[in-house]
Amino acid sequence: MRVLQIGFAVVAMSTAVSAGAAECSIPEEAKQVDPVEYGFCEADAVFIGKVEERLETIRAYRAEGSDRTQHFRIEKSTLVPSKTFKGDLAKKLTFTADLYDKKTGTFSFERGKEYLVFAKRLADGEYTGASAACSVQPTVLVETADTARQRLEDHRSGKSKIDCKKLAPKS
Repeated sequence: MRVLQIGFAVVAMSTAVSAGAAECSIPEEAKQVDPVEYGFCEADAVFIGKVEERLETIRAYRAEGSDRTQHFRIEKSTLVPSKTFKGDLAKKLTFTADLYDKKTGTFSFERGKEYLVFAKRLADGEYTGASAACSVQPTVLVETADTARQRLEDHRSGKSKIDCKKLAPKS
């Protein structure tokens, strides 16, 4: 079967937003505990990082003989971690967000901004940032994350450890 593909890339300078109206849900037990602790346990990586690059690709896909066209809007962002709270991270990380996927509630980054990132590792080795629609503790701009940063610093220093076994998140 042949496939017709139309595509173009746009370097996007839009503001950070979560993909709208995600269809995922947050477990009730997660809402009863400290969001930073739950987010930490649920994430594969937690770090502070700056967005170095952001590329948005928009394409359409229609199988030959079909009258239905599927549209994809994929964001690839490169983040440079400056402080790691969880995970063994490379010097640069690639984040992927399918901005049309309403089931995942993916997080969209803004180039040049610094974030406190709660991330899940994808099968291909790239990451996706936690969104407010699907995570008790979403990825946030670092300037709005003082309380979460302090909690993570306390854990890192040993002052107040996060016990993931006690929380037992279901991801």
